[in-house]
Amino acid sequence: MSFHQLCFMYPDELVYIVALNKVFRYNPKVSNFLLREFGSAEAIFRLDKSVLMEIFNKRYRFFDQLSDSSILFWAKEEISWAESKGVRIIHINDNEYPESLKECFDPPLILYLYGDANLNQEKIISIVGTRMSTKYGTECCRKIIRELLDYGCSPVIVSGLAYGVDIASHKAALEYGLSTVAVLPNGLDRIYPSAHHEIAKKISRQGAVLSEFPRATESLKINFIQRNRLIAALSKATIVIESREKGGALITAELAQSYSREVFALPGRISDPISSGCNNLIFRNIANIFSSTKDFISFMGWSTENKDITKNEKQLFYSGSPEKEKILVALRTNSELSFDEILFITGARIQSLCESLLELELEGYINSLAGKRYSLA
Repeated sequence: MSFHQLCFMYPDELVYIVALNKVFRYNPKVSNFLLREFGSAEAIFRLDKSVLMEIFNKRYRFFDQLSDSSILFWAKEEISWAESKGVRIIHINDNEYPESLKECFDPPLILYLYGDANLNQEKIISIVGTRMSTKYGTECCRKIIRELLDYGCSPVIVSGLAYGVDIASHKAALEYGLSTVAVLPNGLDRIYPSAHHEIAKKISRQGAVLSEFPRATESLKINFIQRNRLIAALSKATIVIESREKGGALITAELAQSYSREVFALPGRISDPISSGCNNLIFRNIANIFSSTKDFISFMGWSTENKDITKNEKQLFYSGSPEKEKILVALRTNSELSFDEILFITGARIQSLCESLLELELEGYINSLAGKRYSLA
């Protein structure tokens, strides 16, 4: 049976799109060009060898794969596997395909989706950061997500399921009842990292686990960049919580900027290596300073419900004493501070500072830690 005869065995366009995605999974701009040029994935597989040779010149790998009948058998099996696992395959011409991805210059041909998250919702936020996050970074994830909800804003929270900031964001979204999407750097037949398998199950019930990669795709280094591009492109805004000078979160931020998305970064101390990446994004005008959730919502132009948020703002603003307010502001931008550091930042007298710290601790605003160190409660 010739290859063209075999094509008639598969009348479903999805088979050809799934096959095309496997061939060009690292070259989505090429596959999208071919779709526009020839009208359908099936038409591409029906092209004569001479036409394919003209298109790809000496890039025989693409030519050989498009001429190999086994790829259509594989695509049919891939679709059957997805159906058996409850994984939806959404291709670029589906109504359900995210409009935010279509706006980009390199959208994936298909998405593998396990769950029911609405990827076309108006409010979608990516929260990313280092895998080696501090207690402060983790608490900021929870605080931002809680305050979004308190302000009447219920966005989808997108991240990469990695250790650190990513998993903290997913957990906070689950805790506060927001839809969350985990984007994987490999196929949906396995969860990476495997330690987050149970969390991924919860995410699929309150959002979705998402990938552009076929099953059996390993989590190669290049796949993380592909994954980060999806995280950036799906969202209206990306918030970087903590990052060193180099890291995947910075790549995500730069990709978000290239897609004309808003980028925010949580500033940190200039001496803190865990915040150097965020500070650099702000310095290079790639990211806006994330100063507060309220300012973020206002910047995005998102309407909010008039809810009483006094209780949440209590930790950040203290009207009873300027000195106490300085202490809280200092602890807001630092995970922990020693007594001497607070003394230097506030300019208070030693006796006065001791009294203020004790009162704030008794009032439930701060915690006293070992070694005369303090953190927000």
